[in-house]
Amino acid sequence: MNPLYWKITRRLVPFLMLLYLVAFLDRVNIGFAALTMNRDLHITEAVFGLAAGVFFLGYFIFEVPSNLILLRVGARRWIMILMIVWGLVSVATAFVHGPTLYVTLRFLLGLAEAGFYPGVILYLTFWLPPAVRSTVMALFVTAIPLSNLIGSPVSAQILQLDQALGLSGWQWLFVLEGAPAIFLGVLVFFLLPDQPDHVHWLTADEKHQLQHDLQQATPAHSARAHSLLDAFLAHPVVYAWSFAYFCLMLGLYGLGFWIPMVLASHGLGIKALGWATALPWLAAVVGMLLWSRNSDRRRERRAHLAFAYATASTGFLMAAFAPSAALAIAGFALAAIGVLSAMPVFWSASTLALAGPMAAAHIALINSIGNLGGFVGPIAMGWLRQLTHHYVVGLAAISACLIAGALASAALCKNSASART
Repeated sequence: MNPLYWKITRRLVPFLMLLYLVAFLDRVNIGFAALTMNRDLHITEAVFGLAAGVFFLGYFIFEVPSNLILLRVGARRWIMILMIVWGLVSVATAFVHGPTLYVTLRFLLGLAEAGFYPGVILYLTFWLPPAVRSTVMALFVTAIPLSNLIGSPVSAQILQLDQALGLSGWQWLFVLEGAPAIFLGVLVFFLLPDQPDHVHWLTADEKHQLQHDLQQATPAHSARAHSLLDAFLAHPVVYAWSFAYFCLMLGLYGLGFWIPMVLASHGLGIKALGWATALPWLAAVVGMLLWSRNSDRRRERRAHLAFAYATASTGFLMAAFAPSAALAIAGFALAAIGVLSAMPVFWSASTLALAGPMAAAHIALINSIGNLGGFVGPIAMGWLRQLTHHYVVGLAAISACLIAGALASAALCKNSASART
């Protein structure tokens, strides 16, 4: 990587990774909380799926407006506000007394978190040209497996604080994992610069080189105002990318919400479950970094993206029919490698294809529609689990959707300049 972009990456990405690690943990820690919370609050499998999924309904509603607000007020101010609000909502979840308030707070958490991930994707386009974005996005998205790698054993330990100071283990889970978002939100205002022109650690020559490289990599477009209506009147290709991302998100949240419960169905106890759940994410860390770096080195997106989807599909199918916990873990590991490897390549390909004055709105639109996969998937999975009393049908359905995503992403890359960058 060019020394300038390595310098920018060192300065920005570790802190962004920490923020995303906390964000992702706050949205998926219900997978562990459910092991005891569902019993205490009389939550059925179907209601749990609804609560997991309704997060993404809030996400869908507010994501595009949030990215447009970020453009107006700046990244550090807006991300600070979002983190403080979602931290407060996450902590408040510890004190719910029934399913209705629990589902409501999950919806509010989705509203609060909606702007973070697409905001960071947009933010990185201010700092990095397309040729290096896949590698850098891979570093950023590493926060997802790290969140689960660290969070799984930690969450399992927190659950064992049952009745400490009169709180159940699942209540401590929401308090202790929600509070860091509030603290980090305050730090964002002081540590996250809005634009390259605002920092002292880039020289004048480096700022000039960055501006030149970004202009060279981005096609010329006529300038016009961003509006919410313009975002939803997007070119059909934006909706095609959204479908491909929808399929990928079915896979991501199929992993995040259901690994603990699927492995528990194979007889693993809470202590063993924490470490067993972490193993697929450990495999994903290594796989995604190697995959994304190879994609950038070869300047090839289409095959790398489609094959990653197919790998994830194979892993879910393997987990669905696994006769033992060990084979289920192996299947989930393959699925995690595929899903996480696809994410940075997806955004590298799609952000280049959609560059222009509406990029901020289109990125948010793809992410908001795509994340409806996190709404549909858990609801369908919970319903199928309650209907069939096992996870096979739900996991196999995710596998099939990932194949559809592989075909869609291959077609999109073939028909756009993003096939090779």
